[in-house]
Amino acid sequence: MTEIRPFERTDLKAVIALLEARLHWWTHDESFLAQTLIDSPWADPELPSLVAVDDQGDILGFIGAQVRRLRFDDRELRGVCCAHLTVAADRGAGPAGALLLRRLLSGGQDLTWTDSPTEGVVRMWRAFGGHLDHPRSCDWMLVLKPVRWAGGIVAAMARRAPMREALPVAALPVQASGRRFVPRAFPPPPPEVRGEDATAATIVAELPALTRGLRLRIDYDQPYLEGLLAEVGAVMGSVVTRLVRRDQNPVGWYCYLARPGGASRVLHLCAPEPEVETVVSELTEHARAGGSAALTGRLEPHLEGPLRRRLAVIGFARQPVIHVRDPEVQAVLATSSSLLTHLDGEWYVT
Repeated sequence: MTEIRPFERTDLKAVIALLEARLHWWTHDESFLAQTLIDSPWADPELPSLVAVDDQGDILGFIGAQVRRLRFDDRELRGVCCAHLTVAADRGAGPAGALLLRRLLSGGQDLTWTDSPTEGVVRMWRAFGGHLDHPRSCDWMLVLKPVRWAGGIVAAMARRAPMREALPVAALPVQASGRRFVPRAFPPPPPEVRGEDATAATIVAELPALTRGLRLRIDYDQPYLEGLLAEVGAVMGSVVTRLVRRDQNPVGWYCYLARPGGASRVLHLCAPEPEVETVVSELTEHARAGGSAALTGRLEPHLEGPLRRRLAVIGFARQPVIHVRDPEVQAVLATSSSLLTHLDGEWYVT
C-alpha cells in the first residue's frame, strides 16, 4: 500500500539518493533541496513537497513544491512550481508518480506549473486538468559576436561536445551575418538610457514602477529575491542583475547567466510594455560588451516584439504545463499582461 505524506527534512538523504539514481542530469546536493523547498522564505506548510512511501516507510517517489507568491490585479495568489517528480525503478512503486501529482494538484494553491516534464508526465498533467503552456514552450537566440559564435560551434563539433550551450536554438540566424549587413538586428539603446548593477533591495524598491500594467506577476519581496539570486549564483555561476534607467527614472530590470565566449542565458526581464524594447537593447549591449557570443532565453509573451525586430531565431525547447483554477488567470497567462519567467520556475534546468 502506497502512502503519500509531506516531505520532511529527515527525508533529504533518501530523496537525494532517489534523484541521483533516476535523474541523469541531477548534480545537486542536500543543501540545494533544503534551500529551495524547506528553508525558502516563502516555504508554506500548507503547500508541502510530497513523498510516496511503502508499508516499511521506504521512499518510493518524490515531488517538489517550490512555493511562489503572486499578485493578480489586487488579489494575492499562491503558486507552486512543481519539480523533481521521480519514482523508484522498483516495480513496487506502481502508480506512485500519478498519486503524488494528483495530491499536489489538489492542494490549496491557485496555480501550479512545471517547466521540464517528460511526455509521460505531460499526459498525467492533462489527465488531471492541466494544459500545455504554449507561450513559454520556445527558446530564442540572438548572435552578438558572429565570428566567435561560429568558432564555438566548430570547436564543440571537434570535441564532440553537447551542442546545447553553443547552439541553444537549432536554427541558422540571419543576424549572425553581423551588424554591417543587418543593422536593424543591432539597435543601440537611446543615449539617455543606462544600466547599473543592482541588488535585490534596489529592485524590490522600484517594482511598483517597473510592473506598471502587469496584471499577473510574482510578488517579489527582498528576503525572497535576495535568497533566490544568491542561490542562482551559487548553483549556476556568474549571474548579472541590472536595473535600467531612462535619465534617472527606472524603466526595467533583468538578470542573466553570463557565459563570456558562449551563449549567455536570460532568466528574467521586466519592464512596462512601452519600455521593453529599451531594456532589451541595454541587455544585448551589456552582454556583447561582456564578451557573450550569443544571448538566449525562454520566449515570454512580452518579448515577442523586440525579438522579432532583431530577427531572433526561435525553436521549440520544452513542453511546460500549467494547472489553473481561475479561468481569468489562465487567460491572462497567455498575454503580455503576465510575467512568469524562467527565474520563477526551474531556473536550474536550462
